[in-house]
Amino acid sequence: MSTTISRAATTGLVGGALWVLLPISWSVAVLDDVEPGTLGWFAVSAAYWIFAVLPPALMIVGLTALRRSLGDGRLGQVGIAVAGIGLAAMALGNGIEVASLTAGGGEVDLGHSMFLIGFLVSVVGGILTGIAVFRRRKDGLARAAGLLLVLALPLGIGLGVLGSSVDPSNDAWFWAAISVPTGIAWVLLGWSLRSVRRPAPAEFAPAS
Repeated sequence: MSTTISRAATTGLVGGALWVLLPISWSVAVLDDVEPGTLGWFAVSAAYWIFAVLPPALMIVGLTALRRSLGDGRLGQVGIAVAGIGLAAMALGNGIEVASLTAGGGEVDLGHSMFLIGFLVSVVGGILTGIAVFRRRKDGLARAAGLLLVLALPLGIGLGVLGSSVDPSNDAWFWAAISVPTGIAWVLLGWSLRSVRRPAPAEFAPAS
């Protein structure tokens, strides 16, 4: 059980790290700037999938480690379920968009709407999950992650407003507002969950 939690937690940590890097990827890897069919085009296309689609899916795996760690508390279970639904919708919405872009098409309203709805759902799930983490986990990393999940929306809005005032034409700030607070929270939470130790084997008294 401990090994399974550690692997799932590591997966969530990687997802969080990629999510943090999404704004940087989006600002430097632009599909319109490369010629289709070239090595650069394939590299940028891969970056879209790796940084925009993959992270929410990896964080869903991380949620399975968190569910086992938190136990049967109702608040945590509901929060994890809602967060998982939101992340799944975000991954699917981005997947639809990226599939269209890499196939030579444009943005897809369905994918964009699904992503935004998924984001709002994930925010609600993140708040519930963050409260449960802060209450039930005692280590500093997990409690910091819980606070970040609870405050992800206002922190993201603040980051987006600040970035837009500095560079209003850069869409990377939109992605930073969405991904950076939650991504950092999952880096901290994944690292914390990886430290869960394997339970000591039970000792049996010799048969008389």
